[in-house]
Amino acid sequence: MTLFEAHENKKYKVITIQTQDEELRDRFLALGITKDTEIFLERFSSNKDTLAIQVHHSKIALRSSEAQHIIVEAV
Repeated sequence: MTLFEAHENKKYKVITIQTQDEELRDRFLALGITKDTEIFLERFSSNKDTLAIQVHHSKIALRSSEAQHIIVEAV
C-alpha cells in the first residue's frame, strides 16, 4: 500500500520509493525517508491534501501526491 492509503496514528515501514523523478527521490533522501525507515503517520489534513508524518524524531508534512510514491507496510 502507499503511504497515502495508510491509516492515521499507525507506524509503517518503507518498502520502496516508486518514482522516476530524481528530484523527488533526493527530497525523500534529504528528509530521511529511505527503504526500511519507520514512519509514524500522525494525521491527514481535513481535505487529505497533506499529511503529517514522523520520521526518526522529526515531524514532516508531505503532499498527498508525494505520499503516493512511498510504498509501506504496517509494523
